[in-house]
Amino acid sequence: MKKNNGLLKKRSALLRSLLIVMIALPLTQCGKDDILSRLENSIKMNGKDFLIVSASMLGVSIEDSGHTAISLVSGNATQVNTLTVDVESFTQASIQGEYAYPEESGKKRLDGWLTNYSVFDGTNMHSSNLESGEVSIALNSGNNYRIDINLTMVDGVTFTGTYSGEFQVAFHNQ
Repeated sequence: MKKNNGLLKKRSALLRSLLIVMIALPLTQCGKDDILSRLENSIKMNGKDFLIVSASMLGVSIEDSGHTAISLVSGNATQVNTLTVDVESFTQASIQGEYAYPEESGKKRLDGWLTNYSVFDGTNMHSSNLESGEVSIALNSGNNYRIDINLTMVDGVTFTGTYSGEFQVAFHNQ
């Protein structure tokens, strides 16, 4: 029983740490050249361009339990849209692969509860979690990754397309 309580506390601490960093990383700004190079990507939200201004990847693991949150941020001075895709992974080396929710044989686990999007528009906020979808992650080089997504959220919003570019990457493994 004590072992289960300790594991539960570790997972709770892991989730809190992950959420704090997920909130902080997208707030960092990229240089103008970085932003312009990302505008060629094809991510769409309900068929409309989802122009990415910040991309981050945060992985945290303790023993045999780990998650990586991939945040793609789009927006302007009055509205911020954030898509966070959460995948089961243990290290930066294990992030590559095919993920699905609901789970599919031969694919890694895409977390339906932690995968979500939020729209902040002035004083209003709307968010929704994942209903179903697939994600493919490949390492191009260094911190440059290719992410292919096909997601449907609980509220019917869809995200489709590819983002390939530099990510702000941080992994913490214990």
